[in-house]
Amino acid sequence: MNFQPFEPGEPGRIVLFYNPIAGPLHRSDKIARLQARLEEKGYEVVSATKLTDLETLVDDSIQLVISAGGDGTAAAAVARIGADVPLAIFPTGTENVYGKYLGISNSTEAFVDFLATAMVCPFDAATANGRLFLLMLGVGYDAEVVHQVAARRKGHLSQTAYFRPIVQTSWQYPFPDLQLEIETETGEVEQLAGKWAFVVNVPRYAWGMSFAPQAVPWDGLLDLCILPQGGVGPGIGYLYSIIRGGLNARRDVIYRRCRQIRIASETPDVRFQTDGDPGGALPVEIRVEPARFRCLVPREFAENHRAATSDGAVL
Repeated sequence: MNFQPFEPGEPGRIVLFYNPIAGPLHRSDKIARLQARLEEKGYEVVSATKLTDLETLVDDSIQLVISAGGDGTAAAAVARIGADVPLAIFPTGTENVYGKYLGISNSTEAFVDFLATAMVCPFDAATANGRLFLLMLGVGYDAEVVHQVAARRKGHLSQTAYFRPIVQTSWQYPFPDLQLEIETETGEVEQLAGKWAFVVNVPRYAWGMSFAPQAVPWDGLLDLCILPQGGVGPGIGYLYSIIRGGLNARRDVIYRRCRQIRIASETPDVRFQTDGDPGGALPVEIRVEPARFRCLVPREFAENHRAATSDGAVL
């Protein structure tokens, strides 16, 4: 962990990157207010709504990239900027897991104030079949829900869009066998099996859930969580444990810390998701990308994690 003050000097050029259809309908007004407030502070703000625009605009003259949107928007930004370009996440999407984990406000005034006192730290990312993600990858029940929601999506997405797919999938999902091959933190190769799997970089997910509370997004490793039982009864039991925050206390759950993971299944069309977006069908190869981007974090977040580390806590 290497938290340093973000000291860009005089206000300079900023790229404000956002997805016009992500998050609530009123989000465009908030982004406009943010741009106006930044310009009042002396920043030159350049907007980008396409990935090609972002790639073109980010050069040595850019002081900062702001990702305004949800977790998918942030991952898309990281995938297209260099490891030396600072990124600030302005959480205006549907769930905003990364922003909530960092403790970043979605108030325009508070966000601009945050930039003035922010710390910066190299954060890890990961890839799934070459596609970058920031938070986590899921294989199994949750991925099936994500794919169903995406298939029904029309425009802006709300949390209520998940209710029907969650109920339907709870009773119908077959929980196929998964085969996993991992490279552990010590370089050993291990073969594992299960019915449901999560690969975690950040120890928080949607609705405050956590599959691997011990995960740390700057340790150069991914935390693997495998649920070995299938069927409606065990599936509902796992869901209850996840919602209650007690998954890591279950004796049947398998945890490993890994550098890379391959997940496959003999059952066709078993799906995976990354950061709440559809990822496709197995097999999937996952690799950690240590120190992939420089992330701005609130000073309180940095101080809390420094204090926890000095006390010997596992973060």
